[in-house]
Amino acid sequence: MNSRRQATFLLSLLAAFFVAKNSMAFPSFKKGQKESPPAILKADQVDGDQATNTITATGNVEVSKGGSTVYSNKVVYERNGGMVHAIGDVKIKDIEVGNVRATKADIKDDFSSGKFFDSKIIFLDGSYLTSPEVDRKDPLITVLDHPIFSICPNPEISANNALAGQKRDFFSIKSKQTTIDRKEDVMKSKGGIMRIYNVPFFYTPYLSVALPSKKKKSGFLNPSYAKSTNLGLGIRLPYYLYIAPNIDLTTTPLIGISNNQILINNELRHKASYGEYVINAEVANNKIKSTSNTTVVKRTDRQYRWNLMGEGKFDFTKDVGLDFKSNIVSDRNYLRDYHFNFLNYSLSKVNFDYIHGRNYHAVKMIKIQELENPAAEKSEPTIMPQIDSRIETKPLFFKETFALTSNTAMITRQDGLQYRRATVIPEANIPFNMRGNLFTLNSKLQNDFYWLKNQNSTDTSQASQYQTAQTNVKPEFSFNWRLPLIKKTQTNTLLIEPMVNVVMSSYRKNYSALPNEDSNSSELSVSNLFVSDRIAGFDRNESGKRVNYGVKTNFFNKKYGQFGLTIGQGYKKNGNTQDAIIKGFGTNNKSNLVGQALYKAKKYFYLTYSFQLNESNYSNDVNQVSASLTFDKIMFGTDYLLIKQSQQNLNKMEQMSLFSKMKLSNEWSLTLATSQDLVLGRALSRSAIISRDGCCTIFGFSVMETNPSSLSKPQKSFNISVLFKNL
Repeated sequence: MNSRRQATFLLSLLAAFFVAKNSMAFPSFKKGQKESPPAILKADQVDGDQATNTITATGNVEVSKGGSTVYSNKVVYERNGGMVHAIGDVKIKDIEVGNVRATKADIKDDFSSGKFFDSKIIFLDGSYLTSPEVDRKDPLITVLDHPIFSICPNPEISANNALAGQKRDFFSIKSKQTTIDRKEDVMKSKGGIMRIYNVPFFYTPYLSVALPSKKKKSGFLNPSYAKSTNLGLGIRLPYYLYIAPNIDLTTTPLIGISNNQILINNELRHKASYGEYVINAEVANNKIKSTSNTTVVKRTDRQYRWNLMGEGKFDFTKDVGLDFKSNIVSDRNYLRDYHFNFLNYSLSKVNFDYIHGRNYHAVKMIKIQELENPAAEKSEPTIMPQIDSRIETKPLFFKETFALTSNTAMITRQDGLQYRRATVIPEANIPFNMRGNLFTLNSKLQNDFYWLKNQNSTDTSQASQYQTAQTNVKPEFSFNWRLPLIKKTQTNTLLIEPMVNVVMSSYRKNYSALPNEDSNSSELSVSNLFVSDRIAGFDRNESGKRVNYGVKTNFFNKKYGQFGLTIGQGYKKNGNTQDAIIKGFGTNNKSNLVGQALYKAKKYFYLTYSFQLNESNYSNDVNQVSASLTFDKIMFGTDYLLIKQSQQNLNKMEQMSLFSKMKLSNEWSLTLATSQDLVLGRALSRSAIISRDGCCTIFGFSVMETNPSSLSKPQKSFNISVLFKNL
């Protein structure tokens, strides 16, 4: 028989010998004590000494007990002392804190305690500790003498523990003593020196970090620095609070070093079984003493300034859901001063909806906060509620469908128009196919009911502008035709699809007698050319008789990719006007030719060119080019917009945006972005971000400049952040 089988046979004889003496190779428990699984010994050779009550195993030794296994070149087991002495290339798998490698180990036979010499403790993520002596006091406490903690997660070391320590560590912590506390799942270090490539740069008398690959723990996160023209130089000191496995809170104070400014950001995150939400509450002490932007210092007399943001989405059942988004500020300049955000208004909303099959019902509440014009703050609208509903039948005998759409909106203001409207729209839709020609007939009748009251304390002349109760009826009929023509070969597919859309609708001629709260002017484009009503909302509708016609083509080639061209035009029969119009029509009621050409390669490249050709001389009045180029190491994107001066466009506009992201190495990347107003020669925004996502650190440095037309000079900000993983 071979040596391995001989060792197993000898072990059986030794076990029988010790049993005869009321002993075992590894100890039994006293009567009445809870039994523990027996230890299993495997080796090339096993010898026993009855006089000394020891077992000596050599050659590929394995000692297993429970879920842990000790590997060594040699093991001596002293039964009297209950100790296992492992000598030479000692390896232990899954000993609670991780895998252990050592040159020598003295371990209790139940694996509850022991000492390891010239050892390494390797965690599951590939980070590890080295120490000349590790004292495992009990299964919950392990003490390391003068250890070095290499905090970088390393998948290569995780897969092959023998690689630990073979390369110089990028980031490590050398301390006098480290205690691994399994009860709290933390490591506590005394007299720690943080090192980069073994060069010390920071001393900390005490440091406590969560064990790698364990549950989240409360504690301070890594600080970062920020600098801006408004707030000067500041330091962020985030603190992470672990509340529950699905709830946490991050509190981040931003302390202005040069201007006495303190800003505290609190981010609460909660993931529930039915959804998730994030609440972000920020407050500032408003004690800015000095800044290059002198207007910020005297912007407001408030003692504290704040911003409340949040968003969430919930799916209570398959059909019922809720989502919300909030952005409320203490004063209209808060976002400008602290975040370089120049919104004209902020929006907060809550939406509760029920969707089942073809039916849809929703209740919305919307709050708009004016941030641009202080005179309009009292007239900020609050929409509460807005109720939308649509009920649609399944296709009937001739595939026809019937639908009923309704909308109710209530808008209140502190000062201004109090608006109440109810709209009901019955609709019929009949599609049919005649020898490949696809037709659709649609008719609808919009019925509006208004209840209005002007609560204007400053301008009494508007009090009687609108009648208290009014009605309006807007019928619409449309006819659509398209003919998809497809030709396929082995490598190519060609699609040509001519389309025609005819619409007839009307509206109340005296449009000024009704308020306009939800409709805006729009621009004619390829995306809305064949839409029956290009004015969104209920207060205003596109009206009159109109015809839209065009063609859509696509050519697909297996080798070269996709080529496409869509072009079309609209025509209005009458010239009725209102305060919401469709831009892009000439004086003779004929629209510009609108179109889009595109090319999409199978890989790497994408290009679109959107245009408007003047209906009278076919000059390209509106041009927009978007392109992207993506490789493994670099991504490049650009957008160019040119609107020439014409009778339809009184002012020339020319803007260009560029974006690129380069992967400098496996860890380093550089992102550059700029947006230019070429008419004014003004840089609207510029930014540069360099980042490193390494094995144990995430580093970022950014420089950003914003320069919208509302500012007299650019606003600059600088930000630097360093995140050490496993800390």
